[in-house]
Amino acid sequence: MDIGLPKEIKNNENRVGLTPAAVAALTKAGHKVFVQKSAGLGSGFSDAEYVKAKAKIVNTANEAWNHKMIVKVKEPLASEYKYFKPDMLLFTYLHLADNKPLTDALLKSRVCGIAYETMIDKNAKVRLPLLAPMSRVAGRRSAIIAATFLESHRGGLGLLPGGVEDNDPAKPSTEKGLFLVIGGGIAGYSAATMAAGMGANVTILEANPARIQQLKKDVKLNAFAKVYKSKISVENAGRENISKWIKQADALISTVLIPGAKAPKVVSAAQVKTMKKGSIIIDIAIDQGGSVETINRVTTHDNPVYVKFDASHYAVANMPGATPRTSTVALVNATTKFAIEIASKGLKSFACPVIFSGVNTFRGCLTNESVAKALKIKYVPINTSKL
Repeated sequence: MDIGLPKEIKNNENRVGLTPAAVAALTKAGHKVFVQKSAGLGSGFSDAEYVKAKAKIVNTANEAWNHKMIVKVKEPLASEYKYFKPDMLLFTYLHLADNKPLTDALLKSRVCGIAYETMIDKNAKVRLPLLAPMSRVAGRRSAIIAATFLESHRGGLGLLPGGVEDNDPAKPSTEKGLFLVIGGGIAGYSAATMAAGMGANVTILEANPARIQQLKKDVKLNAFAKVYKSKISVENAGRENISKWIKQADALISTVLIPGAKAPKVVSAAQVKTMKKGSIIIDIAIDQGGSVETINRVTTHDNPVYVKFDASHYAVANMPGATPRTSTVALVNATTKFAIEIASKGLKSFACPVIFSGVNTFRGCLTNESVAKALKIKYVPINTSKL
């Protein structure tokens, strides 16, 4: 199959959908890969490396998009809708639950949209194999971002997470700072451990009782907390607990996400109003509409925060794009085997339950029930017997 690899055009998005190693694996499997010039430079991969992997370099986006299968990182922007055509296999993050214009364009063009974020492996320890790598990156980066926007010259509290320990045990240490993490999944736990690694105290609020127990076991084993003498607590994410902890938090990181669906609003505007002046809120679920009520728009790496009720709000939809080398390699390591299967089998690859769960649009129909519910569009199951 002919595969196109366009250059990402989202604001400061320097990831790329395939590494040279992934291209080599695809070409070895008998496929042709057409890479847009400079597509990999932001992640540190030169055109020469792609050529060595037996890809063909093309000069324009049109040439990269003009193929049966397209592999990307982020959802297509409006300027890219013109490249859509019937039965194109588009393999990328789509996040359609909060993006009706893109959904309408995919349906109108009869594109087969296969979304990384809804692919589920029910038999694996990590059920969302293609969402997990970027959840880890976003979680860890969120703690770093929070520390950055707690700096006073950025409007923050002027707080260094972890404070500074005094050599004299009789003297109290300086203020450590409290990071409140809502959601104890991969992103939430990654954020919590990174914050603990900086020495901050951390509270994780989680709704699932079984996950709470697992988190409590994990926290006891966490080396960061022991080395930096951080306190990590895990509690239920009920409304009362959110209200209690949000008043004390210096940084709030919300990671609540339902695959394919619009993110539920777990933090209200009234709760945000009780936060400290100069605190920072980071909503990792902004791709799916955001889980904090006062975050009502997407921001960019160029202009990442806005202030509301005296708290800074960070709502960048491509957080991992700021660390493209790490993010690209982590993502492509997870996607390559599925890309090879889709390219090799075409629609027959839907026999793989994981790939099948990623199909969001197909021949003009919306085929993901969660997305259909979020957008109030008719859900049409795929009849695999006719593929």
